[in-house]
Amino acid sequence: MAMYVYGTAGEPRGFLFETTIYHLNGTPLGRLSGSRVHRFDGSYVGEWAHQMVVARSDARPRRIPPAAVPGILPPVATGSSRRPVAEYRNFADAFDLLLESSPSGGQLPEAAE
Repeated sequence: MAMYVYGTAGEPRGFLFETTIYHLNGTPLGRLSGSRVHRFDGSYVGEWAHQMVVARSDARPRRIPPAAVPGILPPVATGSSRRPVAEYRNFADAFDLLLESSPSGGQLPEAAE
């Protein structure tokens, strides 16, 4: 059974396998590092909260070292929608930023190791 990644409106957008976020069609999109979500090139996308990728104004984005892109997995069933998580309706859904091939905005500082 897949652990779905939802949009802020409650719709399934992708799934999580280990620390990698995949599109429902099985394409790898990004990875989790603690509560932060990053593309494979290390650029920051958003925060992981209640199985969603959200843009939080209080987040402290950092670049992390790039990682190899894992292989494509078999697609998963679309799943069913869930009730929106009320406290996160105030934050923009950032899942679509994983679909962009290059980061938007300026350079982010490197993460301290």
